[in-house]
Order: sequence, then C-alpha cells, then structure tokens
Amino acid sequence: MSIKRAVAISTTAGVATASPLTAWVLPAAGARRIAVGVALSVFFALLTVVGANIVIPISPVPITMQTLFVLLAGASIGSRWGSLSQVLYVGLGVAGLPLFAGGAGGASVLAGPTGGYLLGFLVTPWVVGTLLRRSNSIRWQVMSFTVGMVVILALGVLYLTLFYTHDLGRSLAVGVVPFLPGDVFKIAAATSIHRSSQALVRHYSRP
Repeated sequence: MSIKRAVAISTTAGVATASPLTAWVLPAAGARRIAVGVALSVFFALLTVVGANIVIPISPVPITMQTLFVLLAGASIGSRWGSLSQVLYVGLGVAGLPLFAGGAGGASVLAGPTGGYLLGFLVTPWVVGTLLRRSNSIRWQVMSFTVGMVVILALGVLYLTLFYTHDLGRSLAVGVVPFLPGDVFKIAAATSIHRSSQALVRHYSRP
C-alpha cells in the first residue's frame, strides 16, 4: 500500500483508521510488516525507559514522563504494536533489567506501589489506539488521551488500595492528586504531537 493511499484511508470522512507512523512506514503485509512493527514497538519501549529516567522522586509513587510515551505509543503505532511496546518494557523490567523509575527492576516491583500503574501501561496503548481510530477531531483526541490516562490512574489506585494503603482516600491522595498538573500537560503534549505527526504525514504524502 502506498503512503498516499494509507493516509487517504486514515483520513476519509474524518475517521482515523490508521495511526500516523504505521500509515507512513508500515508495509501492508508480510514479514517486513512484522519486522517494522516490532522495531517500532522496541523504539517506543526505549522511549518509555527514557521517560522512567525523567523523574521527580516523591513517595510512594514517583512522577515520571513514562505516561506521555505510553499514550503516544497507542496513538503513533496503533493499539497492537503500541501494546507490544509496553509488554516489552514491563516484561524486560520484570525480568530484572533496571528499566523502571529510579533504576528499579525485577518482579518485586509489581508487588510494590507502582505495580498497578505498570499494569495500566499494558492496557493503555490499546485503549488509546482503538479510540483514536474513530475520529480525527481535536476534542475526540483529547478525550482519547484523557481516557488512557484515567486507565493508568485507575489501575494504579486500585492496586495501591488493595495491596499497599488499604485506604481509597489515601490512595487517591498519594496516587492521583500529585500527578494531575503533569497529566494535564502530558495530555496536551500528546494531542499536539499526534496532530503534528498527522499533518507531517499528509504533507509528505502529497503528489
């Protein structure tokens, strides 16, 4: 499939049926498509590692830039490849590589206060990528990224409450409230980056 056709399909009647990077670089089918998809997934896993090292070390859950890249994974390379990027990130971290915030690694991290947020990373690209396929309107995109962020926070708070604080109010106080200003910024940044990438693909697909 040509770039022009891929972008045309993705923008017909204002409905996004392909994410920007996949529309631009992903072959239509075959082994090359799988290879490129895996490469893009690895790239976004690495971006998540970078985000884990941009950190404000508050307790019990640090503030990082990871969630921005989790949102962008689903938006940029689609629900399946985006989810794979986070399976790689979380899986390698659980296997013992020091990929999590503060250089942490190992299965014990999932039993700690950040475990629920990491589980949310696995789900969020699928949610965001699926939602963004339905419309190219800026309102829908903002809503899609907001829903993705809520998924991460909700799973994080649930995990905190069940296994750490045993108090929903306390979990909200330490697991949601400190993140809200940064999350608003990340949603705005994700929307801006996503729309810019869409415009870039349209520009370079012109005859």
